[in-house]
Amino acid sequence: MERSLKWPALLVALATVFFSPTHAACFSGVVAGGAETGDRNQNRASVRYAQHFSLEYDAGYKVLRILSPWRGAKAGPTYVLVPRGAPAPKTQWNEVVIRTPVRRMVMTSTVYIPYLSLLGLEDTLVGVTHGSLISTPSIAKRYAEGKIAEIGNSSTGMTETLNMERLISLQPDLIMVYGGGDPATDFHFRLDEVGLPCVINSEYMESTPLGEAEWLKFAAAFFEKDAEAEQIVAGIASRYEQETAKARSVKVRPTVFAGMDYRGVWYMPGGGSYVAKMLADAGARYLWDDDQSQGDMTLTLEAVMFSARQADFWLDPFFGKSLAELAAFDNRYRLLRAFQERHIYNNDLRLNPAGGNDFWENGKMQPDVVLADYIHIFHPEIEPGHKFVYYHQVPEEAAH
Repeated sequence: MERSLKWPALLVALATVFFSPTHAACFSGVVAGGAETGDRNQNRASVRYAQHFSLEYDAGYKVLRILSPWRGAKAGPTYVLVPRGAPAPKTQWNEVVIRTPVRRMVMTSTVYIPYLSLLGLEDTLVGVTHGSLISTPSIAKRYAEGKIAEIGNSSTGMTETLNMERLISLQPDLIMVYGGGDPATDFHFRLDEVGLPCVINSEYMESTPLGEAEWLKFAAAFFEKDAEAEQIVAGIASRYEQETAKARSVKVRPTVFAGMDYRGVWYMPGGGSYVAKMLADAGARYLWDDDQSQGDMTLTLEAVMFSARQADFWLDPFFGKSLAELAAFDNRYRLLRAFQERHIYNNDLRLNPAGGNDFWENGKMQPDVVLADYIHIFHPEIEPGHKFVYYHQVPEEAAH
């Protein structure tokens, strides 16, 4: 999580009794927004892949439900999306009315940035955290021109606090945040405390790459861009299935593991994660595919060395820019077969000058492209002419 904030003890108690583990913030009434556009009967989308939100259409309004806002939560908030000027329906205690389409948006993660570029809504973004890390050209340009405000404060690379004065001055219609259920670290508790409108995005909870990509429809609903999002996601899904079909009948599935030891902990994607799903679709055998967890597992270096010593491939050693650097972190990496055969690939091919990694931005909305990279790593014979977009082979020595 990104920050540490004090939270009144009474409100924490109320959150525990009434809201936990569901969303305890952003239930403060009607949020300002925009006007009705287009025929709402035609401007619709359906949720096919995502498991953690639902979208329903009623007479004159939409209902977005967050089914699990963070790990361990069994229910989440409900957002009732009503065009400006239209009467709002009667709501329950855990529902918040949001007027649409939203005109002024703030985002607290670069993961959400492609939603706006894909839907042609760059002009609606007025505030971000860590704007220098943005890779999407159209939005990075607006940030560089001062058209998008920086509202995050940090000395560690993760947003620790929000510049509340600047945020309030932006007068956002909506702030998109993520949550973990901890009032001490989640942004939405603090935003609700000062009366700023926000919604929780739980895309990271999804266990499939198409499920993650479908959160575009979640974002689009606030802008009355449902039909556009439906078409975009359909295209992504079609291309993803085309790539999957190429590797479906491979006879040999190489073994693979991922991650890297960091301060004594190796964060390994769970066997129920979207990473494991994508590796299977790429014709590989993930060494921890029998695990059911959807998030990261925490392992020791010794446990990984025991299970992965003979693995064919190693992906995403996040701090390793070269084999030499990896060996400098821990010389035991040299014992790994993937190290010895130089079968190590990292997802940092597209870094911007400030170090922002486009894999965690546009790569999240291009699972078909990432899958094509995976297939070329494990089965280069399938697409011999493929050029990597997000991945590259880790060199022996780092470039200078």
